[in-house]
Amino acid sequence: MSLLIDFENIEQKCADAVEKKEYNDLVAACKKANKIFIIGNGGLHFVANHMATDLSRLLPDKAVYSFESVGFITSNANDHGFANMFVRWLETMALVENPEDCLIIGLSCSGNSSNVVKAVHWAEEHGFGSFMISGQKSQVLNEGLNELVFDCEYFHTVEVMCLIVFYDLIHQIGSHCPSITEEKKRMAYSYHRNLKD
Repeated sequence: MSLLIDFENIEQKCADAVEKKEYNDLVAACKKANKIFIIGNGGLHFVANHMATDLSRLLPDKAVYSFESVGFITSNANDHGFANMFVRWLETMALVENPEDCLIIGLSCSGNSSNVVKAVHWAEEHGFGSFMISGQKSQVLNEGLNELVFDCEYFHTVEVMCLIVFYDLIHQIGSHCPSITEEKKRMAYSYHRNLKD
């Protein structure tokens, strides 16, 4: 049996993506930022959540956030409209920060997700570092705003590429992703592993 799903030669697409000037710009922006906010819809919402967890855990001296509160999502979508949902979150979370220390990263398969684009534009207008990672080139992003485009046909390819690129970013910034074997060795001597029930 072979895979039936098309990942569009994902390894080559990732190799091409990290060769782009925009990827180098993203690495530099992440190195500079002390706090990073990642936003996306649908599957990319969970990619943002996953990567906020691992970037925070594996990058020393950086705090990385994603949008997790269902209550905040539903109340603000109801009160301010779905298109303003991420802007409201950033107004709540990021405005208390020094904009020069922060980076807002938007994820969008089409590049045109209205609430993500609106939030990235808001970030740019308020002096925050801003970046978009898109499956296809945005048709609505402000000219000159940083955008890394994957040139993909399928949503699933974009979602998996985002994970791969974020994990590479950890290495580019100077940290690394531990192997399962490394982690098992480290945990073998952990106080928590040796506790008896």
